[in-house]
Amino acid sequence: MMTPERLRSLSVEEVANSLTHGFGLLFSIAGFVFLLALAITKGDVWHIASAVVYGLSLVILYGASTLYHSEVEPSRKHVLQLVDHCCIYLLIAGSYTPFLLVLMRDTLGFGLLAFVWAFALFGIAMKVIFRGRFNAAGVVSYLAMGWIGIIAIHPLYLMLGWEPLALVLGGGASYSLGVIFFGWHSLRHHHAIWHGFVLGGSILHYLAIVLFVVR
Repeated sequence: MMTPERLRSLSVEEVANSLTHGFGLLFSIAGFVFLLALAITKGDVWHIASAVVYGLSLVILYGASTLYHSEVEPSRKHVLQLVDHCCIYLLIAGSYTPFLLVLMRDTLGFGLLAFVWAFALFGIAMKVIFRGRFNAAGVVSYLAMGWIGIIAIHPLYLMLGWEPLALVLGGGASYSLGVIFFGWHSLRHHHAIWHGFVLGGSILHYLAIVLFVVR
């Protein structure tokens, strides 16, 4: 809970970081409820399963990030940072799930789905084993995992057209461009700016899923 005492203990930077992804957490919870209701009323078991996996991945990522940035006790903050970084893999895999589980239940779709979730579990294991080392490699792995889905762009285009793909690619671009600010440590509030790009990517992907996949 963001009490006045906790606020005073946090740096201005961390307050900004907490608030940006705190907003993301609220968006994720509301979005999850709406998406699940939509899947239940208009979809089948594939839509419902996709909504649960994707919605939970959003809530878990933004919840973990908000907790990490609002924590002031060093040892707990270190653990929460690890959890936060691991949850990025969950969100990437979770974002793939509705597209592949609803639209591409074929060899390519199931193969890509298995790959991204295996990649996510491997990435999480590496984060836990190496504990804060090789962070640059972790960022590269996030980007690689996010963009490997480009191999499915043609069948998705044939099924959906360019409008949803523009949202998906725009979301990927927002996530990716944000990495510039993530590494720009000399820029004031660089991390909060990165959070803004992450929020932008999440919103664009959410719109693609709500409007064109789980509907």
